[in-house]
Amino acid sequence: MPDINIARLPAPHLVKPVDYRDTVDALADKAQLDNLTPADPAYRVALAAAYREILLRQDANEMCLGMTLAFARGDALDLLAENYYRDEQQRPITRLKNPHTGEQETDDDFRTRLQLSPEGISVAGPDGAYHFHALASDSDVKDACAFGPHSDDFPTAPGTVDLVVLSHQHNGKASDDLLNTVEQYLYPRRPMTVKLNVRQATLKTFAIQARLTLTAVPSPDAVIKAAYARCQQYLDEQHRLGGKVVRSKVDWALQVPGVDEVELQGFKDIRCERHAAPYCTGLTVEIVT
Repeated sequence: MPDINIARLPAPHLVKPVDYRDTVDALADKAQLDNLTPADPAYRVALAAAYREILLRQDANEMCLGMTLAFARGDALDLLAENYYRDEQQRPITRLKNPHTGEQETDDDFRTRLQLSPEGISVAGPDGAYHFHALASDSDVKDACAFGPHSDDFPTAPGTVDLVVLSHQHNGKASDDLLNTVEQYLYPRRPMTVKLNVRQATLKTFAIQARLTLTAVPSPDAVIKAAYARCQQYLDEQHRLGGKVVRSKVDWALQVPGVDEVELQGFKDIRCERHAAPYCTGLTVEIVT
């Protein structure tokens, strides 16, 4: 479930959209306006009424989307959680607050926890339950994954579960305090016969050095800035357990308008297992002169 980013789904039209010109014609027909020219004051009223109907339909669409998990944001997402999402004790799920910075959980992180909340109704036995409870233990937990004796990529001893934790801080390395917090939170929620080990995620570090050939553009600095920002966004999205950074996506991210060619210096694809996460130690973007 967490691998499906529902926020990227195409937004549905919950209220049927209507073409502006069709709306104008329908209003003119109902009002029996024969002289359909902007010079007719009555027709101008019909134009204004049609424009207002389009705005009302758009507003209704946005309010309806605010009641869906995929598209709700801010207060609408909080209200959705308050009304429909519960933890294992049937309490409403609320945003976590970072004890160090005082900042509240972001919409995307909160949405991920709500999406996983049905798993949390169980004790921390299924994979999804471990994942949900680890995320609920502290706002600093960015990702988590549980491995049991039958895990192919990270086998553990019988009767033991290894929970790998990735942090929001810097490169993702979880501090000892965070690992202890997660363990204390999960301990009473785990099956009594299970020994729980909470450990740091493995980090695969790499660097990217890109050289861009530009077309004739008025502001090369703006192009470089846009390419850097989009590439960094892609790298941030892949900074998760089981993430991967591949050349085709890096090329795509750097290929913003104004870029004619992308050249990556010695880059090789980074593919991680579920216990590891990729982390870029340095992104350099320069222009080929």
